[in-house]
Amino acid sequence: MSKYHISRRLQFIIQFVNDRNYASKDQLVEFLNAKDFDISERTLERDFSKIRADFGIELGYSKQHNGYFIDRDKSVKVESFFKFLELVTLADVFSDGFKNNHKVLDYVIFDDSSKLKGIENLETILIAIKQDRVLEFTHYNYYKNTKTAYSITPLVLKEYLNRWYVIGLPDGKSEIRTFGIDRLLEMKLSELTKINKQKYLKQIAKFDNIIGLNYSKKEPENIIIKVTNNHLKYLESLPLHLSQKTIEINKDFSYVSYNLIPNYEFIIEILKMSIEVEVIEPLWFRDRIKQEITAIHNKYQGA
Repeated sequence: MSKYHISRRLQFIIQFVNDRNYASKDQLVEFLNAKDFDISERTLERDFSKIRADFGIELGYSKQHNGYFIDRDKSVKVESFFKFLELVTLADVFSDGFKNNHKVLDYVIFDDSSKLKGIENLETILIAIKQDRVLEFTHYNYYKNTKTAYSITPLVLKEYLNRWYVIGLPDGKSEIRTFGIDRLLEMKLSELTKINKQKYLKQIAKFDNIIGLNYSKKEPENIIIKVTNNHLKYLESLPLHLSQKTIEINKDFSYVSYNLIPNYEFIIEILKMSIEVEVIEPLWFRDRIKQEITAIHNKYQGA
């Protein structure tokens, strides 16, 4: 049984409201009844209150559209919550599956995470963050093939491309640093931290302006790309960044904007889309992508 439990009914309510444009109360009740939840409108109102109190998700009501929606302005870290909801839902589904059929994994194909180490450290890291404790460990540097002892004040956990990282402040430093949990050895909790975590919230907020892990002191820029309409469907179903907006739709192609710091990970995402996308502005970033494409082309010259 998971320690972090969300009732299946609340999961269904939140997901249904998120997936629908202004779901009405009658639609919600009908949907839940179809999922074998015998629920009244009064019970639904209590569920709304519980969702707000327990998860910080505000379900607003629009009189104009006669339906409910997730009020992102009044809710807390909606996108992070949905990632958490995804993990909890998967855990529940597989837990039920194992109870009824031990071969449930025969029906699912995951990306290979078998080489990922350090998952057992997640609970210790979370405890350290919640209790304001110092975390001690040995960090293995893959590139240099060295091991270094660290004491850090952990601030947040971050997941990227199915890998987990702890972001924290090393003792004696003024800049936060990111550590992959697969490289952390001999981890243990230490004394209460003397660091004022509030002082480092601006540094942590930099991660909101990037894709991935490589953040800098640069300011976000407005990036506009031209994308084929066939590929636009994929982008809209799985946005590259929270700031992604479709700003113009034409017959064969559309324009999409981002407000972020264009780092290495963003460049890789642009290159992955290949001929489906073209960077329009700013011109310096368009030239940067052109240089990358030219370098790739030159590698294959004369082959």
